[in-house]
Amino acid sequence: MAFGDSLPAVGAVSLVGAYLLQRTVFEGTAFQSIYFYTFLVTLSIQGFYSIIIWPLLLNPLRHLPRVPGSASHAALIFDTPRGKTPLLWMKTIPNEGLIHMRDNLNQSYLLPTNHQALLDVMSTNTYDFEKPWRMRNFLARIIGFGMITSEGAHHKKQRKALTPAFNIKNIRSMYSLMWHKTGMLLDELEKEAKANPMEGTSPSEGVGKIEMAEWASRLTLDIIGPAAMGRDLNSLQNKKNKVAESFASILEPTKEKMFFLVMNFALPQWMAKRVPWRMNKILETETKYLRMTCNEIVQEKRDQLAESKASAQDLEADILGTMMLGGDFTDTELVDQMLTFLAAGHETTASALTWACYLLHQHPTYQTRLRDEIRSKIPTGNSPITHTDLESLPLLNGVCQEVLRLYPTVPTTVREAVRNTTVAGKYIPVGTRIVLCPWAINRSPLFWERGEEFYPERWIDVDKHGNSVPNNNGRAATNYAQITFLHGQRSCIGKDFARAELRCAVAGVVGRFGFEMQDPNQKITVSGAVTIKPVEGMNLAMRRIDGW
Repeated sequence: MAFGDSLPAVGAVSLVGAYLLQRTVFEGTAFQSIYFYTFLVTLSIQGFYSIIIWPLLLNPLRHLPRVPGSASHAALIFDTPRGKTPLLWMKTIPNEGLIHMRDNLNQSYLLPTNHQALLDVMSTNTYDFEKPWRMRNFLARIIGFGMITSEGAHHKKQRKALTPAFNIKNIRSMYSLMWHKTGMLLDELEKEAKANPMEGTSPSEGVGKIEMAEWASRLTLDIIGPAAMGRDLNSLQNKKNKVAESFASILEPTKEKMFFLVMNFALPQWMAKRVPWRMNKILETETKYLRMTCNEIVQEKRDQLAESKASAQDLEADILGTMMLGGDFTDTELVDQMLTFLAAGHETTASALTWACYLLHQHPTYQTRLRDEIRSKIPTGNSPITHTDLESLPLLNGVCQEVLRLYPTVPTTVREAVRNTTVAGKYIPVGTRIVLCPWAINRSPLFWERGEEFYPERWIDVDKHGNSVPNNNGRAATNYAQITFLHGQRSCIGKDFARAELRCAVAGVVGRFGFEMQDPNQKITVSGAVTIKPVEGMNLAMRRIDGW
C-alpha cells in the first residue's frame, strides 16, 4: 500500500483540486510551471501529513506499546526464521494484546499477542480484515483466486460450497489412500538408502543417505492428487515428475525468492511482471504448466459428467467431483481451487514431515518410544489401518501436534483493515496492517509453559483408568494459543486433512526407520519466501529397523 492509501479524504481531494485548477485556470503554456509547482507543493503537503502529522500526532494507535525504530518492520520480512523477533517483542514489551510498529513511511502495523486480540482478528471481526491486495495479486499469479486469495462475499460462497468435502467423515475415509501412499514412500526410501550408502558403513548395516524434504513433497503430492482431483501424479516413482519439479522451482527456499517476494508485495503486479528478473520467467513458465494440467483434469471430469460415464458416487470420491456436482463453480474457478489445493494441500504436510524428522533426530528417545507405540498397535508397515488406529495413539498425536506448533508452515501472514473496526477494545483505523505470527504465538510464554521446547507430553492426558489418551489443546487455556491453521471463518479448510496425512506419514517413517542427520553438526536454516523449509535440505542417514 502506498503511504496515501490510508489517509483521510483531504489528501486525495487536494490532488484532484490541483488537477482541476490546472485544467480550468492554468491551461495556457505560460502557467504550466505554476501548475507544476502547485502539484509538487500539494504532494509535499500530503506526504508531510501522511508521514509526520497523521502517524505521530493524530493516529489513535500512537499510544499503544511500540517497537522502537522503523527497522522493526524489516524484521518481519527478513527474520530467520520469520517470527523470531516478534516472539522477542512479545516476551519483552509489556502490552495488553497489541504491539504497535511502524515501517519506513510510518505506516502502522499491529501484532496481536493475547486471546482477545487474536479472537477479534480471526473470528469476531474477521471480515473487517483482508490480505493486502498486492499480496493477493501476487499469490493469484501462482494459485489463482481460490480459497486462500478470495475475500469477502466471494470467500463466503467458496467456503460454504467446499466445507462438505472436508467434513471429518470424508477425511477419515481417505486414511486408506494416505496409508497406501505412505507404504509406497517407505519402499522408495529403502531403495534410495541401498543405492546411496553412508560412507564408513558396511552394506550389512544398511544405512543410506536420504534427502527427506524432497521425498516428503513427493509423498504429499501423490496424496493430494487423487484426493483433490482424482489424478494420481505418480511423483514417488517418477523423479522426473513435471508437477513436482514445477512446485519445487516455485517454492524452493532461497534468498532470491525472498527478495522477489518483497518486490511483488511492494509493486503493483503490472509493474512487477515487467521487471527483467529471471524469477518472473520461471514463475510464468511453471504456473502456466500447472494451470494447464489442472485445466486438462477439469475438462476430463467435465466430459465424464456430460457423457454420464461417471456416477454421483464416483464423482464424490474426490473434491473436484464434489464441487462439480454442487454446480457452484465455473471451470476457471475450479482450476483456481485445484491449484490452491495442490499448493497448500501438499506443502503444509511436506513441511511438517520434514520438521518432524528433524525434531526426532534431535530427540532420539522420543523416536524410539514412538516406534514402540506404533508397532504395538500396527503389526507391520503393510498392515491395513483405520483412522482409529492412528488417532488413538497418544504419543503419535503429541509428536505431530508439537511439530505443527513449533514449525508452522506459514510462520507469518498479514491482514489489512478494510474498514474502521476494533481489536482488543482498541479502535483500529482503516488501512492498519495486522501481523499474525504463528511462529511467535505458538511459542509465546503467555500461552505455553516451556513454549520453545519439544514436549509431546503436553498433548497427552490420563483417563480415569490410568491410560494415556490424546488431547487436542496441549493444556493451553485457549485454542488461540496455536494458530498454525489460523481460526474462525478464515481458518485452513484442510486442517483435518493435513493432520491425518501427517499422522500416516510420521507413523510409517518412524515405524520402519531409525534416522539421524548425516552430519550431526550441520546447522539448519529455517527459511522460505511464503512457507518455511530447511535451506540446506533435510539430509538424513536412515536405517531400516527390522521387525516391521
